[in-house]
Amino acid sequence: MNDESSLTSQEKPRVGPLSSTRPRVTFDMVLKELKRRSFGVLSTVTRDNRSHSAGVFYSVSPYARPLEIYLMTRTKLKKARNIMNNPNVSFVVPLRRRLLTFVPPACIEFQGHAETVDWKDETGVTAFKTSFMGRTISKAYDEMYLQGDTSICFLKITPDPTIFTYGVGVSIWEMRRHMEIGFAKVEVPLEYRKPEKRSSDEV
Repeated sequence: MNDESSLTSQEKPRVGPLSSTRPRVTFDMVLKELKRRSFGVLSTVTRDNRSHSAGVFYSVSPYARPLEIYLMTRTKLKKARNIMNNPNVSFVVPLRRRLLTFVPPACIEFQGHAETVDWKDETGVTAFKTSFMGRTISKAYDEMYLQGDTSICFLKITPDPTIFTYGVGVSIWEMRRHMEIGFAKVEVPLEYRKPEKRSSDEV
């Protein structure tokens, strides 16, 4: 007989928040959730070092490419101006619960660097074509361009190697017993990271 099975319910060790039985959050899980969603909160830094946040529509770079988040905007808007001055950003994606809508959503969050790129950037255009809303937004910007707006651009966000999650891969009942069990860190695999630029001295 297994020694553990002979223990009473009161004698058995409790499963704590750091137990190996905790659901494991993988990069594939995070990537799947990011691609399923399209709304996030982008935080940038203003010229006077104040934070600025905005709700945005986003799309994710295609599979088999470095992980990048694309937003469509205009260079004259505040979030784009902030990024041109300071590329450091943070990004949060809430994962709304379909049934328990009164419960705070799980979320994926990360820090990273952003830059403005041409609104005809091939990867950005491809990313936006993957959803009806992305195609609708692209069409709206096409019409703005035809009307003379030349400030249209993509914001391309490259996440840091570590992504943080809360409430992903665990149930609300588990988190009710151990709130800290909801936190997880996920490393971006090397194949999904943007290659670092090598200096001329290393060539």
